[in-house]
Amino acid sequence: MPKSLNGLLLVGLLLLIPASAHPNVRPQSPKTPTADSGGNILTRDELYFGLSKPGGAKISEAEWQMFLQRVITPHFPEGLTVLDAYGQYLNKKGQLNKEKTKLVILLYQNSEVKNQLIEEIIAKYKQDFHQESVLRVTSSAKVSF
Repeated sequence: MPKSLNGLLLVGLLLLIPASAHPNVRPQSPKTPTADSGGNILTRDELYFGLSKPGGAKISEAEWQMFLQRVITPHFPEGLTVLDAYGQYLNKKGQLNKEKTKLVILLYQNSEVKNQLIEEIIAKYKQDFHQESVLRVTSSAKVSF
């Protein structure tokens, strides 16, 4: 048999053997955090506060800092993170809004009390700054210090 035909036959045989038949090839699944794997499982909330007011005015840094000190910090004195962000979304009228945003990240033991505190923060922000909404993203997080 010519060498090129031997090579072609070998490639054909390799293609017929499934990869799963190889003893060293195993699918891997991502490890999910569990209470037994070290660290703590906490609830993580991300709150996205848009800084545009109706009519085109902006929430100033001073106004934001006052809201943070007066409302958010007293509800979560154990700690939080604030990041400057930029976002966009479709409003109720179907118009694309682009605006500067403050992202607040909270980590806490899940409870009805904490959930109520977050709802109060959101309601107060919407009321004080005439906001249509505050985006809230909730997930579980494995944390260690």
